Amino acid sequence: MRKAIAKALTWRVIGTAEIFAISFWTTGHIATAGNTAGLVAITSVVMYVVHELVWNWHEGRTELIGLSRIRLTPGVQVNNDVFVEPGNSPIPTPPCAS
Repeated sequence: MRKAIAKALTWRVIGTAEIFAISFWTTGHIATAGNTAGLVAITSVVMYVVHELVWNWHEGRTELIGLSRIRLTPGVQVNNDVFVEPGNSPIPTPPCAS
């Protein structure tokens, strides 16, 4: 958990520095660049939380109508886990050229 928090914080610092640099490059004003970077830092955290809430809401909705388990490969379902049977590769292989 500590690693995830550290990665999130360092990623946000990198993003804020990037926005500051772009804003300073386009406006030429340190104050404007700082205000923009600060605003983006706050709004991006808020939008990430909203994004997570929407995903969680969507996952809850799909479970209600039975779409929580979408399989992209053919397989056998055992105890809610999907196993691909040996010899049934989900990736089609071309026939061998003779």
